[in-house]
Amino acid sequence: MHFTCARFLVILASQMLMVALAWQMYDLTDSAWDLGLVGLFQFVPALVLTLPAGHVADRVHRGRLFAACMAIQAAVSACMVWATLDAFVSRDLILWLSVVLGSTRAFQMPAQQALAPMLLPQHLLQRGVALGSSVLQAATIGGPALGGVLYAHGALTVYSVCVVML
Repeated sequence: MHFTCARFLVILASQMLMVALAWQMYDLTDSAWDLGLVGLFQFVPALVLTLPAGHVADRVHRGRLFAACMAIQAAVSACMVWATLDAFVSRDLILWLSVVLGSTRAFQMPAQQALAPMLLPQHLLQRGVALGSSVLQAATIGGPALGGVLYAHGALTVYSVCVVML
């Protein structure tokens, strides 16, 4: 249950962070092109690193890999808190951090998916996988919605909440 709750919070925060970066880019540049680049800069590293990330998740301790991914996402959130407070948020910073998030997500997903079968006894595995799938869907849908609501109070609010959640 602890892992399921942690997974929910991590995915929720990750989705909120992606939404906040995109909205802040749009607020900063007023460019739909730059907004699209944020998504592209998150997607391409995740796509390119999918196979190597799966290999790494098979070779290293999955719990430590998952924790490292959470720490990197928390660091990105903290960096954006700092950049927003000191008003040095830039297009380049957002794009660079988008690459970091996309890369991190490539490693996070196989690690967290492989952890559940290791944590559950055989007779609970089917229920645990079903619960994990439901949690993933709820966080994937709820994260952008919550991120949008919080962004109405400012980017700093979203980034601060993400730091706490991660």
